[in-house]
Amino acid sequence: MNSRSGLRLRAVDDEDLAIISACLRGALSSLGEMAYDREARRFAAILVRPRWETAPTGDDAPDAATLERMRAGLHFDHVSAVRFRRLDRDAPHTLLHLIAIVSASLSERYAIILSFEGGGEVFLEVDKIRGQMRDLDAPPPEDTTPLVDQSPPAKLYEDELF
Repeated sequence: MNSRSGLRLRAVDDEDLAIISACLRGALSSLGEMAYDREARRFAAILVRPRWETAPTGDDAPDAATLERMRAGLHFDHVSAVRFRRLDRDAPHTLLHLIAIVSASLSERYAIILSFEGGGEVFLEVDKIRGQMRDLDAPPPEDTTPLVDQSPPAKLYEDELF
């Protein structure tokens, strides 16, 4: 990946899912930005994630609130059911802060759990772990010098006859 492309990650097992979870830790979303297509068996969400990859390195862990953010899409395939726990479905625009995404084995299936601050969860029942996270915005340019014309503004309509 070069510095000008966004993240594109796939999950086919617990380790992959842990990487996506780390990238989305501290992301913001709402129930209105989540959808389940029962016929396609796909759950999708739009989140605004911290750009952890731009965090300064060192001993102190960066705070997600101080990092640049960008929109990211997340989806899981092979979803047979979606349940919402401790989330108010009558308030689809309430901001949710993602803590983690984890999986658990359910006899012959798996559960993928999106956990949010305050104890809310989105519980996905899946046949197998198949997911993807992709940045939807281009990262900002490295050189943030404004591309603004620095010349003085032209005088408009001075002494002109119509």
